[in-house]
Amino acid sequence: MKTKKQKWFSESTVPGKRDGKMIHSFLIENLVYKGKSRYQDMLIFDNSVYGRVFVLDNIVQLSESDEFIYHEMLVHPALLAHRGPKKILIIGGGDGGTLRECLKHDPEEVILVDIDKQVLEIARRYLPFTSQGAFKDKRVRVLHEDGKNFMKRYKEYFDIVIIDGGDPIGPSLALFEYPFYWDIFEALKKDGMAAFQIGSFLDTPLIQGSFSKLRKVFPSVVMFRLTMPSYHCGDYCFMAASKKIDLGAVSLPALKKRFQAFKPGKALKYYDPCMDQASRVIPPAFRVK
Repeated sequence: MKTKKQKWFSESTVPGKRDGKMIHSFLIENLVYKGKSRYQDMLIFDNSVYGRVFVLDNIVQLSESDEFIYHEMLVHPALLAHRGPKKILIIGGGDGGTLRECLKHDPEEVILVDIDKQVLEIARRYLPFTSQGAFKDKRVRVLHEDGKNFMKRYKEYFDIVIIDGGDPIGPSLALFEYPFYWDIFEALKKDGMAAFQIGSFLDTPLIQGSFSKLRKVFPSVVMFRLTMPSYHCGDYCFMAASKKIDLGAVSLPALKKRFQAFKPGKALKYYDPCMDQASRVIPPAFRVK
């Protein structure tokens, strides 16, 4: 039973079908940080179930208990399918989790573009378990500018582009639109590929729309399903898109062979070749064409 002294965080403004119609609450057992940057409200608190929880604009971004699921599934399916990415671009991802996983593939250069400098500063101070020192790596270059505009400056430069953005509202809305997808295509090398955080399977129109737009740009697009306990709806969708490699043709034996050669793979907590293949099995109600 809740007492008057207990404080709760309630997430009820997530876009799509959930907007204003559902409440997802966490008991705030220790308030770590509360503030506002130029772009968004920020909140960090501790919860006995999820550990440390990071919130932007009233939407949970990650929790200490399950962030590894999100970051491993956003990064490794595409990077292992590519088999040797040297130049990687991350749009968003100021918490450093995606960067942490990308560096395990020993790239030559990683550029991270996040418009909100304060998110990086707060994350490095209060969420060190996420980046695990990744920002100190000499191969990493961090820029604080609009990712949509940044993308237009590059042609056939990156092996991998990862969009680790927020929900499709406000400034993040442009990251879900056809012109941005085309700019990503142009920025990738001939055998390049991209990975995208899309959203909840409750938001079927968003998933269908994103898949349709990506298929107009990229020859190969696949969906991945993952479970995120700390998120408003546990079932979430990522997508990967490729200019040349047929992502649907990467077999389990081939993936296992690549994974065996991937030395950091032994330290992963969620991703492995079997999870890669299993995550592509989408329930009939959520399948798109």
